[in-house]
Amino acid sequence: MNISTTFLNALKRTSSAIEGQRSPELLLGQVYDVCLEENGFILPLAGGEFRLTTPFCYEWNPFPVYLLIYTLEGSCSFSSHNLDVILDHEHLLFWDCSQEFSLHLSQGKWRFQLFFLSGQDLSSYYSIFRQTNPCCYPIPIGSGVAQRMQQLTMLPFTPTPADQLQIHRELTDMFTEIALSSLPVSQNARPLPSYLMRMKADFEDNYAENHSLEYFEQSLGISRYRLCREFSATFHTSPLQYLQEKKIEAAKSLLLSTDDPIHEVGAAVGIDNTNHFIHLFKKHTGVTPLVYRQNAPQVIRETRCPSIPDALPPR
Repeated sequence: MNISTTFLNALKRTSSAIEGQRSPELLLGQVYDVCLEENGFILPLAGGEFRLTTPFCYEWNPFPVYLLIYTLEGSCSFSSHNLDVILDHEHLLFWDCSQEFSLHLSQGKWRFQLFFLSGQDLSSYYSIFRQTNPCCYPIPIGSGVAQRMQQLTMLPFTPTPADQLQIHRELTDMFTEIALSSLPVSQNARPLPSYLMRMKADFEDNYAENHSLEYFEQSLGISRYRLCREFSATFHTSPLQYLQEKKIEAAKSLLLSTDDPIHEVGAAVGIDNTNHFIHLFKKHTGVTPLVYRQNAPQVIRETRCPSIPDALPPR
């Protein structure tokens, strides 16, 4: 699919100001040269991070892609037929563009991440999503959506097949999270044991500490083997893997929000061995910490956040 041609053919009307420039194609952002789209993988065709100011209006006729919008700052109005919603801070829009829709900003500023997606599984995720959400998903505390949307903004113009598979995995995980949150919980479901919730909370709140199964065995009075088996069965990942993921999530945020050296970032998340930190980071993200930071969009590199990002787990 030629997303640029498809986008322009579907555009009914536009009036926008994007950092002082006016062009209907600016809302496409970066157009990606993907090669695995034809295989049905979930991949972004175009997108990026944007800042819009008034006056602003886009209206589209139907076209065959899906739309993701994650609001970082401000808000914008979204409309389609009898549906009118406000895209607010920390809300994710997931939309099937085969329906007419429009975006309107009447006043103020709106900073957001937007991507046009393709993939054969998107229709299945979308049908589950729409069971409980009109089109907008409020991001809960502890969600990985913000990190995965940020990961999309760092995709190179011509991603390698490995890059594309990594993004497909990230998007699949994100849509699975959204779908699960949209499904009703069985009334017969047993509440999670308090000791498993305590382990999980300890990993999230104190990810920089050197946790061990021996520690939890002694403090909880439960066999380490039972703890590992039940944690893995409940959260679909081992305790060590879960803790590593929390460390890497925190490291990603620090790499984008500070200028701290790589070894200091590793130490801040509890990995003092720099070589081990680099190896672990690349294992989880596909790139080294330095490449991850260098690939960040210019706007992120130039604007360092003075405080810990909302998505960064507390310490």
